[in-house]
Amino acid sequence: MNFESRNPATGELLGVYREHDKAETDARLQRAWDGWRHWSRTPLHERTAFLTRLAELLEERAETYGRLITAEMGKPLADSILEIEKCAWDARHLAKAGEPYLKPQPVPGLPAQIIYESVGPIFSVQPWNVPFWQVLRFFNTTAIVGNTAIIKHAESVQGCAEALETLVRDAGGPEGLYVNLAIQVEACAAVIADPRVRAATVTGSVRAGRAVAEEAARAGKRVVLELGGSDPFIVLEDADLAKAVQLAVTSRYFNNSEGCICAKRFLVAESLFDDFTKEFVEQSKALPMGDPMKEGIKLGPLATSGARKNLHRQVLDAVKAGARTLTGGEIPAGPGNFYPPTVLVGLPPEAAIAKEEFFGPVAMIFPFKNEDEAIRIANITDFGLSAAVWSRASSRPAALPARSSLEWYLSMTSLAPIPARRSEASRLQGMGANLALPAHGNLPTQN
Repeated sequence: MNFESRNPATGELLGVYREHDKAETDARLQRAWDGWRHWSRTPLHERTAFLTRLAELLEERAETYGRLITAEMGKPLADSILEIEKCAWDARHLAKAGEPYLKPQPVPGLPAQIIYESVGPIFSVQPWNVPFWQVLRFFNTTAIVGNTAIIKHAESVQGCAEALETLVRDAGGPEGLYVNLAIQVEACAAVIADPRVRAATVTGSVRAGRAVAEEAARAGKRVVLELGGSDPFIVLEDADLAKAVQLAVTSRYFNNSEGCICAKRFLVAESLFDDFTKEFVEQSKALPMGDPMKEGIKLGPLATSGARKNLHRQVLDAVKAGARTLTGGEIPAGPGNFYPPTVLVGLPPEAAIAKEEFFGPVAMIFPFKNEDEAIRIANITDFGLSAAVWSRASSRPAALPARSSLEWYLSMTSLAPIPARRSEASRLQGMGANLALPAHGNLPTQN
């Protein structure tokens, strides 16, 4: 079977990519194993120099790679270029900070120290929504520890998958440091079970995460899962309303609204609810939607027709559960997988559909009477990725995380992962830590 890459704005066939059969898969796994035996012995200063060169190439090729991302998954070109710039930033950070991160750490009170060792080839299942960033934030930390990476990328972004393997080679990465594996989901179990593969990661759906976790447990291997989020954006009554709305719109619609840390549920104090909702709807309506390659476009098509179909099903289910649509909610005529900005109010927060992740330009707005109710609504979903609290009083957001099972809280700023920030999953969002060093490494003590 071959994989097809299609432009989600037009339906145009961009490329056909050959699936790797069992023999090719075996050869590539051996390449990763042999590469690890070499790379794990490569001095740390050479590994950091490689990441510096990787960052340089990303910066030089930012527009080229940005256009490839937009062509394959549909988000605005400006967002795609920003994704590449963020990848370069991450690589530069690790090139500079890798040595301090991996420096042996003394054990307080004992004549021992903790040292960091690589474990071998790591298998990673990666998504289409940020096809360079998700891969490289895993790869960069994995490589600097001394491991090699085996990447099974999403079927719809195989052009990006091949470009990433070429990028690593062009940056001076040795044979086997980065191995692209073009396989079906059904073939992943055999890869995880292979003794040459030492651990596995996945960024994707809860179903995909459970499948990978089951196979990893069966094989006795460690695993990191990042599975999604239904992130609350809490606006307290003393918040700067104009700024909160502005950043709420940015957080909901950035990256084509196809991001696990995009805000999805907006919890607003009753005293601000009407004004917040009115302004949010107006700014949502004003977002230009169209050809994502054109300057000024803020919303392109969803990545696949299946993604749009599922999103519209969720909107219809929400309406059946009591939601009112203030704007959007209808599939537009014409080519492409476009879906308009959609704002829902009146949905009971306890409704099953309100607890799902909406992976597209749909915002749900809920009022709350007090902080206790806000925290109750925030925690009502089984997803536990990120959250934001907006208040002029810095002490109020700082007091809320202990009352929630969610991960990140910020006050009057933007929400985004940074290289030095450890991101630990919880609940149905997954398990394990991303953006942490070592991403996969042994931690033996030495005395």
